[in-house]
Amino acid sequence: AALAGPTCCRRARGRIAGARACACARARACARGGGSAMEVGEWLKRYSVENLGGFISGSVSLIVGHPFDTIKVRQQAGHTHYAGALDCARQTVRSEGARALWKGMLSPLLTNSAMGAITFSTWQEAQRLLHIEDGSHAPLSKVFVAGAVAGVVQCSLATPTELVRTKLQVQHEGSRVYNGNADCIRQVIRAEGLQGLYRGNVSMMLREAPAFGVYFSVYEGTKRALCPQLKPSDKEPMWLQAAGGAVTGGVTWAAVMPIDVISTRIQSLPEELAKDPEQRSIRRVATQIFEEGGIRAFYRGLPAAILRGVVLNALVFPVYETIVERLS
Repeated sequence: AALAGPTCCRRARGRIAGARACACARARACARGGGSAMEVGEWLKRYSVENLGGFISGSVSLIVGHPFDTIKVRQQAGHTHYAGALDCARQTVRSEGARALWKGMLSPLLTNSAMGAITFSTWQEAQRLLHIEDGSHAPLSKVFVAGAVAGVVQCSLATPTELVRTKLQVQHEGSRVYNGNADCIRQVIRAEGLQGLYRGNVSMMLREAPAFGVYFSVYEGTKRALCPQLKPSDKEPMWLQAAGGAVTGGVTWAAVMPIDVISTRIQSLPEELAKDPEQRSIRRVATQIFEEGGIRAFYRGLPAAILRGVVLNALVFPVYETIVERLS
């Protein structure tokens, strides 16, 4: 949710702004003959450039932000007591070295581009089904719904990716259970079958639907509030995109943190406990978390998550825009 939104919004605006120009170009090409080949060529070039830009900017953001995510997940899992985010980082580095902050990064790095493509195509199609007109400001309620739909659909890939990443992030060097991504997948399948990779899928969808809905709608709402005179077809200044991303990055995590804590607990369960449906039920896990620390327990890792969301979403825009501009 923290990475796909900006890229999707940017792609959509580019298509809306260039829709009439592309239509004219297709008409001229058809008049000369060979219009279909030219249209396909233009689409392939644009698609390749945007996906490459999205992949590189997303990868940079993942590498920079993964330590924040590791700290958040370790606080949420409850396997070790930490006084706060700084204490978690200090204990992790002291006992396992700085490299431990990047545990589990490979799986999201490999699936980054595919998840972006799923999210973008679903978001675009949802907007068409909601009859959002090109060249006009879409109602924020429809932006929210389209984002929520995209969030649910991308869980088809996000849930197993998050499961593997979470399991690797919470294990300590002194008590290692998995020897990497492949070994983690192998052990989960051996214990629970293929469906084990989708453990916590319901909690993931309950997180991703509102997360993407809030992300898209707050992002657009922030930009409209800061630059009300800007039209949908106008080129947006870089500072505006960075500001919109920073605001929505923080707001999104604050909105979905309770269900994120529940999802982390479910996905980080050892295989022997996860076999019992009661152990991994949302109701039981939520009750257990509440008993540990009341409402505050549902917001463990929030400072690290907000800091990560603000910094990364302000960073991803300049990187993406620069790459797409150079390659185009």
